[in-house]
Amino acid sequence: MAYVITKMKASSLPSLILAATLIAGSSWASLASAQDTLIRKSGQKTEGKITGVKGGKVRIQIGSGATTIPLADIRKITMMAPPTFDAAAAELASGNVQTAVTLLQKLNDNFAGLPVPWAERAAAMLGDAKLEAGDAAGAKAAYAKFSEIYPEADALADLGRARLAVEAGQYQEASQLLQSILSKSSQIAFPDANQGPKFCQAYYLQGRVLEATDDNQAALQHYLTASAVFPFDPQAVASAEERARQLRRQDTELVAP
Repeated sequence: MAYVITKMKASSLPSLILAATLIAGSSWASLASAQDTLIRKSGQKTEGKITGVKGGKVRIQIGSGATTIPLADIRKITMMAPPTFDAAAAELASGNVQTAVTLLQKLNDNFAGLPVPWAERAAAMLGDAKLEAGDAAGAKAAYAKFSEIYPEADALADLGRARLAVEAGQYQEASQLLQSILSKSSQIAFPDANQGPKFCQAYYLQGRVLEATDDNQAALQHYLTASAVFPFDPQAVASAEERARQLRRQDTELVAP
C-alpha cells in the first residue's frame, strides 16, 4: 500500500454494543421492578424473576418459591436486560475489555440460551470482548458457542467470524461472510434497531477488507455508508469516520460519493 495507517482492531466494533445499551439500558430503571413473563406453548402464563438457564430449563423465582420450565415448552419470554448487561456494554465501548469479559462471562454462565434479544447479544459480545482483549482462540470458541445456542442468529455469528477473519488477514473469507448482510441492506429502506447496527458493522468491516486490498476508493465509500447511511452503531460509526479521515489524508485524490 502507498500509505501507512495505524492498525485498528476489527473487534473495536463490538457487536451491537451501544445499540443494545440504548434499547435495554434506557428503560431498565423504570422497569426494574417489573416481573419477567414466560408464556408456554400451551398458553399458560408464568410471572416472576428469571434467575438463569441450566440444563435446558429456565429457573424462575415466584414469590418465596422457585420452579424450572423447559425451554422447549416456552413460546415467548419477556425479560428486560439486567444492569450487568448495560455495565458490560459500557465497559467494552470504553475499552475496558477485561472487565467487560468478566461481566459478559458471568451473564453467559447464567443466561446463555435464554431466547431474549439482550441474552443473544451478550453471547455475541463475549466473542467481541475476547477478540478485543487479544484472545483470538477464546473469541473463536465464544462465536462457535453463540452459533450453537442461537442457530437462527446467523448474521451476528457471521459478523463475529468476519472480525476474526479480518484480524487473521483472511480477507476473502471475511468478505464472503459479510455478503449476505450487505445484500440485505439494499433491500430494506428503513432498517429497524435490530437490523441497522448489523448493516453499519458490515459496511465498516467490508471497508477494512477493501482497504487492506488497496481498493481505497471503495473502502472510503463503505466507511461513509457505515457512518452516514446506517449510523446505528456509535462505535462502528466512530471507527468508520476515523478510517475515512485517515484515507483522505493519505490520498487526496479520493472522492467522497
